[in-house]
Amino acid sequence: MRRHGEAGRASDRWTPVEVAAWTVLAVTGLVGLAYLGSLIAREADSYWTWLDGWVVCGLELVASGVCIGRAFVHRPGRLTALFLGLSLLSWTVGDIVLTIQSVGGAEPPSPSLADVFYIGFYPLALVAVVFFIRQQTNRVTSANWLDGAIAGLGVAAICAALILHGSSSLSGTAAVVNLALPIGDSLLLGLIVGGFAILPGRSKAPWILLATGTALNVFGDSSNFLQGSFGATRIGMDVNAIAWPMAIVLMASVVWLRTRPPSPVTLERPTSMVLPTCAAAGALALLFLGTFLPVSRFSLSLATATLLVVGIRLVISVHGLEDLSQERHRQAVTDELTGLRNRRYLFRVLDAFFTGDQDASDGGLAFLFVDLDRFKEINDSFGHPAGDELLRQLAERLEGSLREDDLLVRLGGDEFAVVLAGGDIEYATAVADRLTEDLRAPFVLNSVTASIGASIGIAVAPTDATDSARLIWCADVAMYRAKLGGVPFARFVENLDEGQDHMRLAEELGAAIDSGQLVLHYQTQLDLRTREIQAVEALVRWVHPRLGLVPPDQFLPLAEEAGLMQRITVWVLETAVAQCAVWRSAGQRFSVAVNVSPSDLLEPGFVDMVKRQLEDHALPPSALVIELTETNVIAEFEVCRKVIEELREFGIIVSIDDFGAGVTSLAYLRDLAVQELKLDRSFITRVTDGHPHRDLDVVRSTIELGHALGLRIVAEGIEDEATLNLLAEYGCDVAQGYCISRPMPAEELAFRSQTPDEPAASSH
Repeated sequence: MRRHGEAGRASDRWTPVEVAAWTVLAVTGLVGLAYLGSLIAREADSYWTWLDGWVVCGLELVASGVCIGRAFVHRPGRLTALFLGLSLLSWTVGDIVLTIQSVGGAEPPSPSLADVFYIGFYPLALVAVVFFIRQQTNRVTSANWLDGAIAGLGVAAICAALILHGSSSLSGTAAVVNLALPIGDSLLLGLIVGGFAILPGRSKAPWILLATGTALNVFGDSSNFLQGSFGATRIGMDVNAIAWPMAIVLMASVVWLRTRPPSPVTLERPTSMVLPTCAAAGALALLFLGTFLPVSRFSLSLATATLLVVGIRLVISVHGLEDLSQERHRQAVTDELTGLRNRRYLFRVLDAFFTGDQDASDGGLAFLFVDLDRFKEINDSFGHPAGDELLRQLAERLEGSLREDDLLVRLGGDEFAVVLAGGDIEYATAVADRLTEDLRAPFVLNSVTASIGASIGIAVAPTDATDSARLIWCADVAMYRAKLGGVPFARFVENLDEGQDHMRLAEELGAAIDSGQLVLHYQTQLDLRTREIQAVEALVRWVHPRLGLVPPDQFLPLAEEAGLMQRITVWVLETAVAQCAVWRSAGQRFSVAVNVSPSDLLEPGFVDMVKRQLEDHALPPSALVIELTETNVIAEFEVCRKVIEELREFGIIVSIDDFGAGVTSLAYLRDLAVQELKLDRSFITRVTDGHPHRDLDVVRSTIELGHALGLRIVAEGIEDEATLNLLAEYGCDVAQGYCISRPMPAEELAFRSQTPDEPAASSH
């Protein structure tokens, strides 16, 4: 297979037609140089018809034919090659007519038929240049065209002033004809310079050749014109003789040049203002000189037109700067993807609040830091375009849950912020609850649906912070605590989150593990077929001597940060297994479920430690259920899969917790040696809280899928009898929630069976 570099080099090779064309052009160029040498070597007044007439005409005819031939070889640029070739052919025919009229030393009439073909060159050449410009200008603005017009008109005015100096002394038809040629050259050169100004970032080789050929025309026609006005000179005669043959060769070469397309990964340079500025300055100087020196009316007219275009360009520039300023300001404070305000705008609002520049400073301000959960899984599973679409839908959904005075901001990535002007902690909590509820509804991304959650941190000013940076920090810390604690939102608590107390609590937590401040509460799980308690879930609590009962969502994040999770997990496993052994010795034959942190699961020797705990208390492996959070399993799938297989081989039941909170678990279930599926509480609340019937079908289908895979299905977060009975009807195996029992110490649990008509187990 050909490599990319070889393929690119192959595409750069010339075709046989291109080789032939360039060979012919090279030969004609050499003939032209030889002709120039003969002009220099000969006497001044010598004229050889065969050389000065027919050889030159043949050279021009061949070059014109090569140019026209380009129109029939390649489709791109066909009109440019055709009109440019016809213009060169028109001039060549003029030279042929003039040569015929000069046979035998005859003096050609002035004006003659040849002048018709000479003048016919210019409209055809101008059309060719216009096509050439259009061929390379797909996204040129009106300002670029005006820059080109300024450069072209200014150069034409200067050329006309130089060429037509002293033209007022001429009269008659011959003078008019001779005058038309330099005027045409000026306009053509001006148009080429204008195109050069429009396209500064593209290949300049074609324009340089075209401008060089036209410049030779200008020299030749100027020399001819000045000789007719002031007398012939040797240099003028030689320049006039060689200018047009070489110009035709150069201009014919333009259409055969290969121009590389601009690289899509290279930023094109902006349009340069050097040519338009110099041209405008030259036009202004011409008008100034015209007040006390003789300058042709034609050049003065071109100079006036140049300055008029400059005025139009200035007006457009002023309006463009105003629009650009407004657009730049909008972009500076707007998130491009979602259309929301961005971090820069957020700091403006918060800084204005804290400096007292807004009316809101008279009251309070609540700030919510929102970080999406499982957003990375959506990007990994469905691709970044789906993630971008989700962010756009989410922004629209969240805005619909806020007041008109509230501000929703995208901080970047999957982080958002909400500013509640005049809001207090009660209103902020209500908004956080509403946003959490709004996020539970799935998002439709093309042909798939995805569900995400969010962790929200709440801070209030000026209670929690007196400057912008600290307010955001407070909400960020609270958000992080909510995320690690597995709760939807949390408020900034100074005793927990402040830097010094934060470290103090972490130190106290280390001592609490050894001093018996940690306790386990147990929540029972009900078998929906037998209506008997078949298992309990162990939930850790911290009885702090100063703060009282601290829930896990507040101290487990500290444990993660301080590296204490392994010690806590070992303590929880040992305590739960020991309590299970006590219950079993009393005749209560059920298992105990323990949540395991992903960091503990990945620790070397974790499986051996679990085995040792069971053996020390003479419990069978089936007495223990290890609960793993769905999203954590997916994040470290390969490592978790191996650990789960080891636990399963030993006989320990592994349960996937919070199922339904992620987006990719179904694809992994068949590869995991799990035996239990625990439906997330947000998944269950849709069953009886008025959601569409489709949500009921999703829950029922998930239960059926789990059974098809041989899994036991546990539903948590059941709050009422209606949900309990409906899940039993759907075939759910086990239920857990406040409807059955709240978490409580081991000594307060009352294990008894329940019939459908009996109330839930006692709780407090």
